[in-house]
Amino acid sequence: MAKYIKKPVVVEAITFEEFVQFGKDNGGNIVNGMPWHFTYKGLAVTHSNDECYLIPIVGVGFYEFTPSDVLITDRFGSTNPMKKDFFESLYQEVVDTIN
Repeated sequence: MAKYIKKPVVVEAITFEEFVQFGKDNGGNIVNGMPWHFTYKGLAVTHSNDECYLIPIVGVGFYEFTPSDVLITDRFGSTNPMKKDFFESLYQEVVDTIN
């Protein structure tokens, strides 16, 4: 039986804190210092509370994005949540060696 290794896949990732800042910087309706409604990669994001945003996931419904999560976007443009500890066990940051 042959054995296989998974091909390296580069994904884009954003933490909860970066996500909140993105909402503030990109036209989110700000209430009490937090963005309430904004769009991220074509997804309509809604504030649930200061530690939770509701993000629509195709075929699933809504995902509760919290500080313990990372939101990843794959090479096909699909955006999906992942628990931060699981993300850190699978991925390492890509260092730009061109510059």
